[in-house]
Amino acid sequence: MKSSPSTDEFETTPRSEPDLNRRRRRIVIAWVAVALWAAIIWRLGGDDFSAKETSSILIEWFQALFEKLHPRTRYQILIGVRKSAHFIEYAILAILTFRAAVISAGRNRLTSAAWLALFLVATLATADEARQAFSHSRTGSAYDLLLDLLGGAVAIGGLLIVSHRMRANNDTPRKFELG
Repeated sequence: MKSSPSTDEFETTPRSEPDLNRRRRRIVIAWVAVALWAAIIWRLGGDDFSAKETSSILIEWFQALFEKLHPRTRYQILIGVRKSAHFIEYAILAILTFRAAVISAGRNRLTSAAWLALFLVATLATADEARQAFSHSRTGSAYDLLLDLLGGAVAIGGLLIVSHRMRANNDTPRKFELG
C-alpha cells in the first residue's frame, strides 16, 4: 500500500539564482516604464504642448482629413482630442503602475496595486495641474484633474474586473456537458 506524501514534498523549493535575477529584471523594467510614462505626461503638460502651440498643427491635420469641416466643428474636435488625451494618458499610467506593483508585491497584490496606481495617478495629475495653474500659456483645471483621475480609475476598475473574472474561471471546476 502506498503511503501518502509528506507535507515536506509539497513545500516549494527556493527559487534559483537565474529565476531571481529574471524576476528582479522584470520588476526594474516595469518601474522604469512607469517612470518613463510619468516623464512623458509631465512633458506633455508643459508649455510646449499648450493649446496655443499645438492647435495649428492639429487643425491642419483635420483640414487635410476632412476638407469641408466647419471651423466650429474643427474646434470641437480639437477640444475633444485634447481632453481625451487626459483620460488616456492617465489610464495608461494606471495600467503600467498596477502591473509594476503586482509584479513587485507579495500578499494582497491586487488591492495594493490598485491603491498604489490610483495614488500615483492622483499625485501626478494634481502636481501637473498645479504647475499649469502657474504657467503663462496653460491653465490648471479641476475639470482636467477629474478627467485624469477618471482615466486612472476606469483603467484600474477594468483591470480588477478582468483579474477577478480570470481568477473565478481558474478556480471553478470545468463541467463538461454532453448534448
